[in-house]
Amino acid sequence: MSNPLVDSKLRRILYRSMTREGLRLPLPVAFQIFQMVVKIVSLGKVPSVRMLEREYLNYYREGLTSEQNVWTSIFVPTEILYASGLSPLCLEGLSALFASMGIAKNFLGRHGTHFVPNTMCNFHRLSIDIASSGVLPRPLFVLSSSALCDGNIKTFRHLAEKTGVPFFFLDIPQNDDQTGVAYLVSQLQELIGHIETLTGKPLDLSKLDAAARNILVTGQLMKTIYRLRCRLQRNVYYGHQMINFMLPLAAMSGSERLLKICRTIIADLENDRIYNRAFPSRISPETIKIIWAHIAPVFQYNDVWPFIDDGTRSKVYLEECTGYMEDDIKSCGALEIIARRLIHTPGNGPLERRLKNLEKIYTDAGADGIVHFSHWGCHQASGVTPLLQKHFSQRDIPFLNVNGDCVDAASCGLEQHKTRYSAFLELLVAKKKRILK
Repeated sequence: MSNPLVDSKLRRILYRSMTREGLRLPLPVAFQIFQMVVKIVSLGKVPSVRMLEREYLNYYREGLTSEQNVWTSIFVPTEILYASGLSPLCLEGLSALFASMGIAKNFLGRHGTHFVPNTMCNFHRLSIDIASSGVLPRPLFVLSSSALCDGNIKTFRHLAEKTGVPFFFLDIPQNDDQTGVAYLVSQLQELIGHIETLTGKPLDLSKLDAAARNILVTGQLMKTIYRLRCRLQRNVYYGHQMINFMLPLAAMSGSERLLKICRTIIADLENDRIYNRAFPSRISPETIKIIWAHIAPVFQYNDVWPFIDDGTRSKVYLEECTGYMEDDIKSCGALEIIARRLIHTPGNGPLERRLKNLEKIYTDAGADGIVHFSHWGCHQASGVTPLLQKHFSQRDIPFLNVNGDCVDAASCGLEQHKTRYSAFLELLVAKKKRILK
């Protein structure tokens, strides 16, 4: 089973460039070569996955080549950066890309995290190591937010101090009421002022309005994708391909390339001849449908996925992390649209909102169970797990919590995961047989 973003056979193309082994290539050149080879080996994949691979790598190549790049966390107002002529470079996403290529171990703990406790999220530890290794171009500034992660302010402030550039931090409210939206809009206005000072040019308001309109279009496209997937009876994707779609969905928000990806996904979902050739074309009525909560491993988890997502016995059918803003806000100004998009980040806000969202996905999909992956070092994930278990137990919704590391395979306990997935599926199969009798 291939990784959704890169093929394992190609890891050493970038590995040699980044770790200075053998011929040293400029990083953008290495990415360009890598993209050409990915295009060839991806010919057997469904069109939307090929599109996702191409555009996601284009996004990173731009962030690595531009002299106007900005290091960011995942949930930030990329729309403002695009309107300022800047290229966002999401370090958490880059960490995921390195892990998927199998080269995370060549950076993790080797450059800048000797002082960081192992209990910290490895997305952040790896981000620090990559940024401290000297392979990335110096950013104009560093930008992060409080959305979902209490480690953002520590990690990205440290990187800004280490590189000697300004650091900006956005406090994302929990609620999208008038007070919360106004509070975030005021922060966005202040951020724009700082960016204009750094770049020496005013924000392009027409580009900002276009990016805000793209948010609304993306929201409508994601609703269509959700509706089509809820009734899908074909094996179009590996489940983790759509779980990992959360990275480009956030990192490229407001861009035309994200709209292009979404429209290609819709075309694949609507075309009855498109399916993943690694699976049977149809999903059987007996197939166990799994809803995936939180995030998933981004390293080569290939030996484990068949235990929970083989397309026949079980299928990771939908996930919570690719939800999108549902409110009708077409009459709002550009900054308010951006603010609401950030506040509506899946998982942000009161726990009740998350529980309601998961229940809706579970019901709409006609699912059989929920798997929650608690990533080591993610306080939000591990802290809320007992409440999730209690809530779904009271509603007779099968729920499995799996602890592991999304970045470092050596810390994940893969054999234990296989055992736990297998046992959970046995329970779900038995329950489904009783229901179908």
